[in-house]
Amino acid sequence: MPHTLGLGAEVWRVLAKCHDIRNLGEYEGDLNIDERLIADLIIACKAVAAQLETLAPRH
Repeated sequence: MPHTLGLGAEVWRVLAKCHDIRNLGEYEGDLNIDERLIADLIIACKAVAAQLETLAPRH
């Protein structure tokens, strides 16, 4: 997906970090989230959504 959407590594790093934190919370009970991470996650998700909107629909 990174190559398809053409988004920078900063977006994928945020998504990967959030995924890792979610796993720690789920499997080890260690859920450490801060406001900055949430803000970065929202920005990353909006960037992915915006790029998905530009893709031509497949039939």
